[in-house]
Amino acid sequence: MIKRTQFSVSAGLHSARRQMGFLSSRQGLVLLLLIFLAPTFVAWVMHHSGEGGWQPSGTTNHGVLVHPARPLSLPVEILAGDAPLNDYLQGKWTLLYVGDGDCDAVCNTNLYNMRQVRIAQNEEMRRVQRLFLLRSETIPGALASLLEREYSKMTVARVTAEQAQQIKPDFLIDGVSMQGAERVYIIDPLGNLMMYYPPGADPGGMLKDMKKLLKYSKIG
Repeated sequence: MIKRTQFSVSAGLHSARRQMGFLSSRQGLVLLLLIFLAPTFVAWVMHHSGEGGWQPSGTTNHGVLVHPARPLSLPVEILAGDAPLNDYLQGKWTLLYVGDGDCDAVCNTNLYNMRQVRIAQNEEMRRVQRLFLLRSETIPGALASLLEREYSKMTVARVTAEQAQQIKPDFLIDGVSMQGAERVYIIDPLGNLMMYYPPGADPGGMLKDMKKLLKYSKIG
């Protein structure tokens, strides 16, 4: 009687161990599947969370990238100071604005932002230059006074109506012409148009982008 009871207990323990082993294997399989599926699920949630989804902040540009970067080949007759404009664009990062002789509030804001972004680079500001590409053969008196008073160190390159038509394709992006686009462009030290900011863009974003470009760039 005692032996039968011991056998019964032993069989029960063995059965329990087998059941526990089965459950452990099943749980292990579930856990393994969760490990493989978790990154996909998290990525899906991140992508669909909030307006426009989630993006890692370390790789987000505040400006709009021009992809691929667009080499500029401008008419040799356009001068920036005493140098041909193509030569002027070599060797430094350029903040460029294209505007008319009638520099309105949006124009003035862009010129101001360009100046402040350059100053905020501190010791790296020597690697950045500012260019106002002016679609006018002459500089109107009001604009001349504004430039002398506020932006005396900014380079102004005057462009004739014919030259403006020649360079129009270089600045035609997403179907929007440079005429009235009110954009600030970034030109790299090799003369490539590589990024722009629409009117009303946050200058803080422009500042952050420029700091990154100067930090990681080995040119200019």
